[in-house]
Amino acid sequence: MFDIKNKFMRLLSRVNIIILFALISFGCSEDENNPNVEPVLTVTDVDGNIYATITIGNQTWMLENLKSTTFNDGTPITEHLNGMDWGDLPNQTPQYQWADTSDLNNVVDEELPFDFYGAMYNHWAIESGKLAPEGWRIPSQEDFEELENYLSENGFENQEASALKSSTGWLPSSGNGINAIEFNGLPNGYINAFGGPTLGQGICTWATTNVNTDLPIGSRTRVLVQLFDTEDILYSNNSIRIGSGIRCIKE
Repeated sequence: MFDIKNKFMRLLSRVNIIILFALISFGCSEDENNPNVEPVLTVTDVDGNIYATITIGNQTWMLENLKSTTFNDGTPITEHLNGMDWGDLPNQTPQYQWADTSDLNNVVDEELPFDFYGAMYNHWAIESGKLAPEGWRIPSQEDFEELENYLSENGFENQEASALKSSTGWLPSSGNGINAIEFNGLPNGYINAFGGPTLGQGICTWATTNVNTDLPIGSRTRVLVQLFDTEDILYSNNSIRIGSGIRCIKE
């Protein structure tokens, strides 16, 4: 009787080990099937805003739009107010304003905080070289194209824009995304040359460092990355008077 009991306990122990091994293996296989999309770090800007980050392929990105109202050297950025020049090129005053969070189209279920979409910056703020936290930078068009290629090669071909868009908060005409890698591209719109918020809830706009400096300043353009109503990530040349959000990348 005692021997039977011992055999039973040894068998039970083996079963527990097998179950534990299976659980560990299952957890590992789930991670292996998730292509480099785990948030692993946070970064804090000079204002104390904390951003989650994500490593995608060989790149590390912030998971939110920049919210800083202070340059990384401690200099305050001028907040744009009604009546102030926004796209005035001779003025050359770095400015920011908060993206419009008013829900005129009844897209969201609750009132959004004022900084939900992040800040929007004018040309002189973007060109300052002091917007991103230390160790981070404003991405180039080539950085976004590398991200796009990674998505295309890892299961999201022909739906790269949708993979980056948030899964809620978009106008029906633009459509929610699938937010496949938790990049959470929000419909922050853009700021027109006169300083007015435009196409909020309808389009996501990020600035790049690509500026056509060969032209006279009044004719210069910046490449903006946009998520809109297609599955394609859009790269468009816009007047440098246009303001947009910033999604930083690690140096």
